[in-house]
Amino acid sequence: MATFALCTDGTHGDVLPFVRLAQALAARGHEAILYSHGFYAETAVRAGLRFVPTDTAEDYARQLADHRHLLLNVLGNVNRIADFYRRNRILEQTRDEFHALANLVRSRPAGDVVVVGRHTSRLSVLMVREALGTPAAWVCVTPTQHLGLPMTERLYPQALASPMNEMRATVGLPQVTDWSAWLRSADLVLGLWPEWFDAAGQPLLTVRPADTAAVALAGFLPHDAAETGQLPADLAELVADDVPDERRPVLVSGGSSQLLHGNWYAVATLAAARTGRPVVVTCPHRDLLPDDLPPSVRWYPALPFATLLPRVAAVVHHGGILTSARAITSGTPQAVLAHGADRPDNARRLRALGLAEWLPAARWQVDAVAGLIARVLAEPSYRDRARTLSTTMDTERTATEACMRLEALLGPRDEG
Repeated sequence: MATFALCTDGTHGDVLPFVRLAQALAARGHEAILYSHGFYAETAVRAGLRFVPTDTAEDYARQLADHRHLLLNVLGNVNRIADFYRRNRILEQTRDEFHALANLVRSRPAGDVVVVGRHTSRLSVLMVREALGTPAAWVCVTPTQHLGLPMTERLYPQALASPMNEMRATVGLPQVTDWSAWLRSADLVLGLWPEWFDAAGQPLLTVRPADTAAVALAGFLPHDAAETGQLPADLAELVADDVPDERRPVLVSGGSSQLLHGNWYAVATLAAARTGRPVVVTCPHRDLLPDDLPPSVRWYPALPFATLLPRVAAVVHHGGILTSARAITSGTPQAVLAHGADRPDNARRLRALGLAEWLPAARWQVDAVAGLIARVLAEPSYRDRARTLSTTMDTERTATEACMRLEALLGPRDEG
């Protein structure tokens, strides 16, 4: 039995795949420890995992609210990144996580620990690799996490080099002078999406010679148990088996993050209501929604998507990777309003695969979005294509492939 320490941050699309991966490693007889936001403690415990919170639920809520404004601020001034890190004590969390991981490594036999981190953000795993020679893996949950690495390599020296190196000095590590080499120092880069999704955009399987490692693709890895459950009674009636297809609702979801364009929910809900169908909106942050919702719109803070998505006529969403993958698995047509982060890239891939239509923020007029939704509702090819691709998606096979890639890192290796 080996020990795998998995470290992640973010929202559902970033955390739930790590929960599923940790669960799969534990099922193979390993010790799997998940380090993440305290908000996900209950999810991790239900999955049977040992969980170490890196913040409190209150800290996490505050960070999400702060993160809502980060993207636009970064476009104006990259120094806002350092301000964000300081306000949310991210450097202190990185330092504390480094100490926790280092103590874990020292308490286990040599070569028996692998540290696994969310690509680019969980820098503690690279610090442990550097300090103790522990094998380290980056996990990308979206293609843009790796595609955007050159930009990150330029951003770090401008925005975070000084505070990061100050923090590193407190744990006895030297200054980073070559950020590109250091950020590429992981022993494995694991991508949690399938080859056909990769091929729909800029392929990552062939990487430029400067890369220290190619991206090993395993497939989408949703955590089905966390997205399965009983629907509220009124909603269950709305999507019951005997409801005709033409009366099934449209689902509107901007994900679990607050990092959305300010007009997202207003445009999406009004446009969905124009289809004449019932509209179901799921959003944990009521303040993101318009004060007055159309009569046909029902709001829920959260819903079990694995249960719900196969029963709706279409989903209007933000382009998040977890929602995209869940819709494919469910055979559900998608209309995507994508803005910021990985979402436009995901949306382009979905459209190239014949799974969705999408619009950038500059074209978010209610009439245009209503037409987009009407198109994916009327044309059966979107659902047919999703159902075809869903047959190629096997969560157990993906979990096994990911575990085997990580297990291959076990064993003695030189430090540095």
